[in-house]
Amino acid sequence: MRFLLYLSAIACSLPLLLTVTAKETRADAAIAGTQIPAAGRTVSTVIASQRVAEWKLAFNGLFVPREEVSVATTLQDQRIAAVEIEAGDFVKAGQVLVRLDTVKLDIKLKETEARVARARAWLAQQEATQVQAQSNLERTKRLRTNGAVSEQSYDDKLSALNIAEQSVGVAKAELVQAEAQLAEAQSERERAVLYAPVSGIVSERNARVGALAGDGALVSLIRDGEIEFAAEVPESELLLLQAGQPAKVRLPDGKSASGHIRLVSPKIDRQTRLGTVFISVDGKQMPPFSGAFGRADVVFAKKEAILINNSAFLHDAKPSEASVFVVVGGKAVIRKVTLGLRRGGEVEVRSGLSTGEHIVEKAGPLLRDGETVTPVPARIP
Repeated sequence: MRFLLYLSAIACSLPLLLTVTAKETRADAAIAGTQIPAAGRTVSTVIASQRVAEWKLAFNGLFVPREEVSVATTLQDQRIAAVEIEAGDFVKAGQVLVRLDTVKLDIKLKETEARVARARAWLAQQEATQVQAQSNLERTKRLRTNGAVSEQSYDDKLSALNIAEQSVGVAKAELVQAEAQLAEAQSERERAVLYAPVSGIVSERNARVGALAGDGALVSLIRDGEIEFAAEVPESELLLLQAGQPAKVRLPDGKSASGHIRLVSPKIDRQTRLGTVFISVDGKQMPPFSGAFGRADVVFAKKEAILINNSAFLHDAKPSEASVFVVVGGKAVIRKVTLGLRRGGEVEVRSGLSTGEHIVEKAGPLLRDGETVTPVPARIP
């Protein structure tokens, strides 16, 4: 009986206890709402800082001779008698490369020498005749004064002198012609021996003993053995390159050599829109073969700059303009910036940001200007 009275008392007091507990809970909730403000979304941020950065371009290409010299001859109908070099030899300027057969040239030279000798003898004879005719005319003049000779005899002597003078002129012309032919024959004889016009490496040897010389190059030389790197670069990247910029060239053996851009070709192919860049390799680290494959890295810019990851930008219509969110006083404030060079996933900010400002690392489209945020430093990899 007592147990039943105890349960009845608990049942009567339970509604009152629940009412008091609910009121205390609402009061605690109201107090908590006035003391702890609602937190904004959490955003990861990076600090804008200036640092020295390099911008590079990488492209593949081939090693080619800087200057290739072809050695040929005008004596196309002469046969090759001897070839005194092989491909790969290093030759000095003036060294004998090829000798042509000179049998016909020697015969021609002797014939022209004999013609010159005959022309000189004929000239001497005509000059002697002229002297004799001049002496006869002078003697006739003296006799004519005394009336010892007739006018007809005087005219004959004068005519003989004129003929002798003309014969001397013809003999001189024939001698000049014969001497010119002799000089040509001597020149042909000298050209039968081909010398190296410059020092360099023999890259091609097309001369074969017994074959006609022909009109093609018999020997090709790489001037001073100098080989450089050549690559075709897209038009957009070609504008970033200029002579003198440093480069690293990877050689066929896997090693790298320092170099610099020697020349940026001013001509761009109409079809491919590619231009050619030539890079000189410094020092003696040269590739062993022309035509070998290689790769070059060119530093086209190096300076202090503020670099921000591309994910932080809201891009505008112009490629050089964009916006970022800067955290100021716990709020995300949108800021217009001007962009510069790009490097991988980073972009140079040329204006609009200052060193030390906190930038929202990922500016999503749902983030609003002036929105309250909780910044968290981004994890640096």
